[in-house]
Amino acid sequence: AMIATRGIPPMVATSMVLAKRCFPDGDYQQTKGQRSEQRLTTGKIAGFRKFDTVRYQGQFSIIKGRMATGYAILMDSEGIQVALKPIPKFTTMKRVGARTSWSIFPKAMPNF
Repeated sequence: AMIATRGIPPMVATSMVLAKRCFPDGDYQQTKGQRSEQRLTTGKIAGFRKFDTVRYQGQFSIIKGRMATGYAILMDSEGIQVALKPIPKFTTMKRVGARTSWSIFPKAMPNF
């Protein structure tokens, strides 16, 4: 945009942009030895999959990790882990959206 406007700051009529993030299809576990990648199962635990969008305490988050005991690690739309104590259980969350390859979310546009 700066090249097209010849150094003059561009006029932007919006304060929000859509950010796009790609999520991997599967998980891999590193083990010892040559050719050590082993594919992990990515099935549902208590109806939740990794990278599902959930609502917990009024906030929208994405499931970063799951435990078979019924707990989940959450992250925000930027990929930063949400520090919650105690770790939330699946029973206190509501699934809002299913996992997809791409996640699109609104983000405040930086000021130039």
